Order: sequence, then structure tokens, then C-alpha cells
Amino acid sequence: MTEINNINNKLMFVIDKIEKSKAEDEIVSDMVSELHVLIEARQKLLHVLVSDTNFTDREVLEQQFDLTQTLIKRSRKIMDFRQSLLQAGNTTKRQINVYKEIDSNR
Repeated sequence: MTEINNINNKLMFVIDKIEKSKAEDEIVSDMVSELHVLIEARQKLLHVLVSDTNFTDREVLEQQFDLTQTLIKRSRKIMDFRQSLLQAGNTTKRQINVYKEIDSNR
């Protein structure tokens, strides 16, 4: 149980850092990768926990479920924001290319 609690704490810490980081901060990509690794590790631990027929602590499972829902919401918020930044960057690149094309036709 302490292992999953450690991962949960690390997940929340990384999500907090990502949310507080500036959009142009390059370290965010590393933090997103770390987030992915932590989520995979948590998923494996939860699978082991749920697969254990001797484990019957419903309260712990409900807490983990609630935390999972929180992680999903916060991760989606981060993902949506990062995707909007990418789309804005693509729009800017297209606009620059249009201006270059107009300039080259003069």
C-alpha cells in the first residue's frame, strides 16, 4: 500500500508542477513523460491489488477510484491545454507561410 501511496503523491506533485509551469517551458515535456510512467506504474499496482482475492478493503479501493477520477480530470485539463497550444502554433505557422507566399509573389 505504501508503494501505491508514494506513486499517488508523485503523480499529484507532477501534475501540480505541470499546471504551474509556463506554456513555453521545455521541461513540461519531460514532466509529461514522467507522468505517463507514473500512471503506468500505478495501473500495474492497482491491477495487482484488485487481482488479490485476499484484499477486501472496500474503502481503500473507493479512495483509489476517487483519486483515479481526479487524475483523469486534471490530466484531461492539461492535455486539452497542450493541444490548444499545438493548434495555435500550427495556425501561426500557416499564417506565416501565407505571408511568405504573398511576399514571394510580389
